[in-house]
Formats: sequence, C-alpha cells, structure tokens
Amino acid sequence: MAEQTPHWRGSALPGPKADTVAERLKQRWGLEFHVQQIRAVSAGLPGHVRYEALKEFPEAYNLIVMIQADGDGRPRNIVLAANGAPSAAMAATLAQGLDLSLDGHAGDERKSWVQSQFAAYGQSTQVSPMVPRRTDGEVTTSLSVASDHTTLQLSGSLPS
Repeated sequence: MAEQTPHWRGSALPGPKADTVAERLKQRWGLEFHVQQIRAVSAGLPGHVRYEALKEFPEAYNLIVMIQADGDGRPRNIVLAANGAPSAAMAATLAQGLDLSLDGHAGDERKSWVQSQFAAYGQSTQVSPMVPRRTDGEVTTSLSVASDHTTLQLSGSLPS
C-alpha cells in the first residue's frame, strides 16, 4: 500500500506571513518566540515551521501562542491559549490577539463573538462539551472557555 503524502486540509489564513504575525504579537506583549522546523511525518502534517511563546500577565493568567506555518511561511493554524480563570482582561487579550493575527481585519463582529463566548460561559451553570465555531470567509475561529483554560484557534476554511 502506498503511503499518502501529508498535506494541509484547509487553506492558509489570509493576511500576513507567520513571521509577521509573530513580530506583531511580540511587539504588543513582549513575547519571545521559539521557532522550530518540523519534518513531515507520514500521513500527518507536511513539513512546517512552529512558533511558540509564553507570557505571564499580571491579571493572573498565562498566554501561550502557537503558530504553524507552511513551507511558504503562510500561517495554517494559530492558537492563543490562556491558563487561568476566564476574565474580562483575558477576553480582551484574546480578541486583540485575534485582530493582530488577522492583520487588523478581525472585524467588530468576530471580536464581539469572542466577548459573547466569555459572557455565555459566565452565565452557564454547566460546561458545554461543544466548542463554538464560526467561519467568516477564509477563516474558521473556534473558542473553548473553561474554568482554568481557554483556547482560541484560527485556521483556514476547509474546502466545501
């Protein structure tokens, strides 16, 4: 049986290349990125570059940023994860990170959606097993808010 060549399932994110996104996040929050070249793994992801950074905020949460970029430097997946209790400060940080990742084009509706997910979590008495997602044009955004860990993920839209 022939091995499949690994490939990306969706499109690259629109906007700047991964190194530009990393630089913007670095300038905003003083992040120091660790950059690693990853080889292709059979039937897994193709070769790519991974950027990772960690920042501790005085509002009692940590922000972890992970960016996967293809061989051309286009971001394929951006994850902004926060460890700590959900808060207005955390929501604002994630919304700002979303906007910086999309070259200032996240739009008020998408940033409001992030805020509304935090508000919905605050009003909920149980944790939902579903991760809310929305697709706008070429970008799929998902956000999981939990009591001690929140994850915002951006990826290219999957072909229909």
